[in-house]
Amino acid sequence: LGDRFGMDMKIGVAYSTSNTVIELEENRRIAWQTLAGGALSRLVGGRIWRYELEPVDGGTLVTETWDISKEAATSKPVVRRMEGMTRRNMAATLERIEQLVTGTA
Repeated sequence: LGDRFGMDMKIGVAYSTSNTVIELEENRRIAWQTLAGGALSRLVGGRIWRYELEPVDGGTLVTETWDISKEAATSKPVVRRMEGMTRRNMAATLERIEQLVTGTA
């Protein structure tokens, strides 16, 4: 909890994020809150990315969630318009995780 890490991203234009781990239950759940890098952090960000792991017969069910309840008021309208793209990207991420774990990549 409290660990910080950055990411370099690109959606048309390059940008960076600053992320803080806000939930951690080893082997069960991790969540981090994302803010824009630098001076924009007060205006952009706050969304929470969460992965939850649940043991099931034959493996692990991985659930990814995207929580914008803490998103900054200034960026929330833009983030809401990204819902479809985010949903598709999350599905692709979960597929890549499955391929890596099962060796079908």
